[in-house]
Amino acid sequence: MFSIVKRMINFSGKYSGRLKWAIFFSVLESITINGPILFILYSLIKINNNELVKSDVLIVALGVVISVILRAIFRRLVDGLQSGTGYNIFADERMKIGDYLKKLPMGYFTEGNIGYVSAVLSSDINFIEEHGMDTLSKIVSSSIGVIISAIMITIIDYRIGIIVSLTTIISFIILNKMLKKSDEISVEKQEVQSKLVSNIIEYVKGISVIKAFNLEGDKSNAIYKSFKDTRDVLIKLEKMLVKPFTSLDGFIALGTGFIIFLASYFVTNGTMELPLAFMMMIFIYQIFLPFKVIGSSLPLGRIMIAGLDRYEKLMEEKVLEDYNKKVELNNFDVEFENVSFAYEKENVLNNISFKAEEKSMTALVGSSGCGKTTIANLIARFWDVEKGTIKIRGVDIKEMEMECLLKNISMVFQKVYLFNDTILNNIKFAKPEATMEEVIEICKKARCHDFIMDLEKGYDTVIGEGGSTLSGGEKQRISIARAMLKNAPIILLDEATASVDPDNERYIQEAINELVKNKTLIIIAHRLSTIKNADKILVIDKGKIIEEGKHDELIGKKGKYYKLWQRRIQSTSWKVNP
Repeated sequence: MFSIVKRMINFSGKYSGRLKWAIFFSVLESITINGPILFILYSLIKINNNELVKSDVLIVALGVVISVILRAIFRRLVDGLQSGTGYNIFADERMKIGDYLKKLPMGYFTEGNIGYVSAVLSSDINFIEEHGMDTLSKIVSSSIGVIISAIMITIIDYRIGIIVSLTTIISFIILNKMLKKSDEISVEKQEVQSKLVSNIIEYVKGISVIKAFNLEGDKSNAIYKSFKDTRDVLIKLEKMLVKPFTSLDGFIALGTGFIIFLASYFVTNGTMELPLAFMMMIFIYQIFLPFKVIGSSLPLGRIMIAGLDRYEKLMEEKVLEDYNKKVELNNFDVEFENVSFAYEKENVLNNISFKAEEKSMTALVGSSGCGKTTIANLIARFWDVEKGTIKIRGVDIKEMEMECLLKNISMVFQKVYLFNDTILNNIKFAKPEATMEEVIEICKKARCHDFIMDLEKGYDTVIGEGGSTLSGGEKQRISIARAMLKNAPIILLDEATASVDPDNERYIQEAINELVKNKTLIIIAHRLSTIKNADKILVIDKGKIIEEGKHDELIGKKGKYYKLWQRRIQSTSWKVNP
């Protein structure tokens, strides 16, 4: 039980001192709780002995008032230290999570892990933040209160104190067993919630496909099963705790009844004064009341620990190493030296070597799955190479500070992601300090200013998540504007015109021409016509560079590139026979 308290203190890091002070004030609060009872006992003894005078009444009244005031002060200190600390802890942890996720390799963010991350961030962290400090306070205050009350009773009458102490010890043993019972199911509860989040994300992201193929029933059944599993686990948790709760209530009732019997017996045989017996009979109900509070808090505490386990497991994932080496680059050649890479066990690149000269266009050509996009991802260090090195200006990118590397790279890919925010903020994401004049100038170059101004709120128009309220071509141009605003010297371009209509293609191509001026451009080519004038074309097949050169040189070799070019000519000249 106290392992929950210890775990929360350890997790609180630099705020642990505040929690320790909160525990100290909880002890003082527990002492003051018993103050009024002691003063009432004092007055009853005086009355029983016919010794009560006005000064005694004043002492009792003043003592009760002071006890109540001190208790309120200590409770306020405990709440202030714990509640405020809880919000501070998780404010810091959320910032830490954001920085940590940026350092994870992109391979981590599979669908399964996306559900896991979402569950940790949206469920576990929120649950701990909302219930953590309150649960900690209840466990600490109630436990200390019971222990101090038992000590106080033992000092007043050791005979009753022995029974109270035994009842307290056995009740704590029952609570510990209850905690172990909840241990068995709390992890399972967190796992089914993680699967539920994953299934919901999959269902929502794939809703268009589900509708198109009339699979609503099948997929609804999968979601229904996840909800059912979650429900079953929660019911199982409640059922599992019924027996320990019943045992605890029964044992406390038995102990209470036995203490009342003993107090009555001691009065009848003259070994206990009547006022003390009355105090015992009244006080005994308050002594054991905290056990009910602890019992109701323990399952919450165990769920919190399971959430912390999952959070810490997430934070233990291997990140991309950052050597924090600040490098001032004045040359932007990109060079691969004997680079090999595999996704899990599947080899994608095999001993790749090439050099993309500064302010030149290097095109990557090849069939789907040959490794073109992987090359671009490795340059941005979304993953780390397994063998070989990637260098910019002769410096291994793994030795550069991550921020230093990424500030020199802009990426424009076919799959554009825009945030659920204004168009202005989406563009300024690349340069938050940019002025409105800079943004407008860039948007004109990116050929998106006109359609933005046609919107009702112009640059202040809020677009849906992923840019869902814009067309594909409009999203592409905003993406290009964002890249232009960043003005990075290296551009990674997954040919943006490959899947848009002819009208948008012209605008996007004009925007790209503005973007890549005087840049080191590495382009993943889907339409060979767009890279005809490239300074270097790399033909990739099965993870290897099989041809390299300019367009005319490669056509003259009549190899793989020549065949791709011939297919391109054939595909552009087809027509439907009447």
